[in-house]
Parts: sequence; C-alpha cells; structure tokens
Amino acid sequence: MAAHAQAPRCPAAASVPDKARMTQMFQTAPDRGFLWKVTKDGHSSWLYGTLHVAKQDWLLPGPLTRAAILHSSEVALELDLNAPDTATTLRQPEDPPRWAHLVQSGRKAKVDALMDQQCVPSAAFAHVAVGVEAAGVESLASRQDGYYPDYAVDGVLQGMAGSLKKPLIGLETVQMQRDLLIGPDAADEDAFIDDIVKGVSSGKTQTENQRLAEMWASSDVKRLDRYQDWCDCLNTAQERRFMTRLLDDRNVGMAQKIEKIHESGTSLFAAVGSLHMAGPKGLPALLRKDGFEVQQIVPAL
Repeated sequence: MAAHAQAPRCPAAASVPDKARMTQMFQTAPDRGFLWKVTKDGHSSWLYGTLHVAKQDWLLPGPLTRAAILHSSEVALELDLNAPDTATTLRQPEDPPRWAHLVQSGRKAKVDALMDQQCVPSAAFAHVAVGVEAAGVESLASRQDGYYPDYAVDGVLQGMAGSLKKPLIGLETVQMQRDLLIGPDAADEDAFIDDIVKGVSSGKTQTENQRLAEMWASSDVKRLDRYQDWCDCLNTAQERRFMTRLLDDRNVGMAQKIEKIHESGTSLFAAVGSLHMAGPKGLPALLRKDGFEVQQIVPAL
C-alpha cells in the first residue's frame, strides 16, 4: 500500500525524444535565452545565457543560437562535464569535522530525506559532501513541474560541440564549483544547506525555478537585469555573501578567461548560466568595460 501511494509522486524519468520529434524540434525551435555578439581586435565571439534545469521541449537551440555556435571555433562552458575528474571531485568526502557536525546537527538527515522524496536513493550520497548533495536536491526539485537537470541547456551545448568537433573549454574547474557549494567555512555551509532544505520543503525553490525558467524561455532581458528585485535571495547578510561568491566573484574570473581566449584569435561561443549575464557586474558589461563592442542578438533589439 505504501509503495502504491508513493509511486504517483515520483516524476517520470527523463527521456530522449524520438527521431521524428527531434526533427520537428530542430525545424521549429525558437531562440530562447540570451545571446550577445562581442567584437574586439577584428573578430567576434558570443556570450550565451543558459538554464541549468529545463524542459524537454527546449532541448534544441534556435536558429540564431545555432548560427553563433557554427561560426565559433571553440565552445566554452562553466565546466567540461565530461572531464574525467568532474564526477570524482564532486564526490570527494566531506572533511571529517564538518561531516560530524552536519550529522549531529541533523542537517545530513534532512537532506537525505529530501533526496529520498525526489525518488533518488540518498544512500548513493553516503560519502558525498552534504552541500553537494543539497545542491543536487535543489536541481531535482522541479521535475514534477517538467523542469529537469537532464535537459540542462549546457549539456545540450556540450553535445553539440562534440558532434561539430569543436574544442570544449571549461571556464572553471570542478574544484572551484565544489568549493562554492561547501562554502569557505562551516557556518556558510550550514546556511547554504538550511536555505535549500527550507526552500524545497516550502515550495519556494520550485517557484523560483519556474520564474527563472519562464524568464529564460521568453528571453526577458529586462527581467534578467532586475533579478535582484525578484529573486528573494538577498534577504540576509549570509545570502548576499553567497550571491556575491556565486555571481560577481566568478564573473570576474570567467570574463578574464574569455578575453584571454578571444585575444588569442579564437572565435569563442561562451555559454554560462543566465544570471552571470545580469546587470553592471554581468559578463556583457564586464567585456564592454574592457573594450569589446557588445551587440545583443537574442532577444532582438
């Protein structure tokens, strides 16, 4: 009886559309997200704002985005998801003192319970840092609404780069992203985990994911630039510090790497999460400040 009651709440597994559906999607997919052409030293690169949790119907990019990829000689993502150290680094165990604290404080049990509710066995995360597991819960929380990490735009672009035989570059290392999730100290990791547990349990996370997805699908660049007004993510000093680490600090490093690659003569298609494109500290603004001509392509002006 319990198993029968539980079954309906498990979301359908992610799946690959059949060939006919993929052909139809290729022919009809509109441009979604945010695309800029950035030009300096006589040649152009592109910036593209992605979505890490998306719908199956959004699997294929639209014509302007595809054209930008085709005109690029290399593709850059936040991470090379196929790099051999990606999975092993993310699955590194927690530091023993932090692990003991997270178990004793009940945080590990709360995250495990949420992972089990997502129909993913928490036992698979028995030795993974709790902040990393919590981030996994957050990415899975909107599958009932049709938003899956399996359909992440970044993963699709990585597949396209491979099929087009274009070199793939990671703008960051997986260690940098793991360090972001576990935080610089125990208090930050505690707060990160507490926010996710509260957000997923209350439905706030799912609401925010839907807002972000709708903004991305409609290429609402004005809403993107105002994300600080509606994200409900800057309420405490801890949240503000985390968002600075999540976006502003990383943007500086990513912009520097994009510039270095571009200055080598490469036409680069650089695709990262859309919030990295927002406002005066976003990548388009940083590149403009460093002498790039920045032209908005999607949405069209």
